[in-house]
Amino acid sequence: MNIKPQLKHMGIYVNDIQRMEQFYTSVFELKVTDRGQVPRLGNRNIVFMSGAVDAHHQLVLIDGKDPASGPSVIFQMSFYLQSLDDLRHVRDQLVKEGVTDISPICHGNAWSVYASDPEGNGLEAYLDTPWHVAQPHGKPFDLSQPNEIIHAQTEAYVKTDPTFQVRGDWMKHQENILFN
Repeated sequence: MNIKPQLKHMGIYVNDIQRMEQFYTSVFELKVTDRGQVPRLGNRNIVFMSGAVDAHHQLVLIDGKDPASGPSVIFQMSFYLQSLDDLRHVRDQLVKEGVTDISPICHGNAWSVYASDPEGNGLEAYLDTPWHVAQPHGKPFDLSQPNEIIHAQTEAYVKTDPTFQVRGDWMKHQENILFN
């Protein structure tokens, strides 16, 4: 196999499909690309959502989760962003949605904001840093700081780690692992 399988979308069962649709369209600005019912699953309602021109769907919501089934078994759904400003925007949208478990974490190789959706599914919004350190690695960071301060603090933090590399060097190492 020349091309490794790539995770491209995720589908989750939900209790309240309208609330979850509203949440994901508001916080992550996903757009509904299709909706309907699934005959093979007893005509359960389904909503397809995407934020990419080349993907019909990245997230699928389907009703029918039993509210008595307990907490979600999803550890996290991660949404990639382009900038710290985008990360701030998602954080602000989470606040507007009434989310209270918002946690900004610097992993050295990424800046992340963690939270939960209305049904308790774990969420991560993140972007890569220019560096890499072995994982798990992380500490809280202040997203209200200017970008330059966050960059400088992160660089100082990761350079003290013995596994520190610039991202390009790490990517070359990954290429050797994945394709050789």
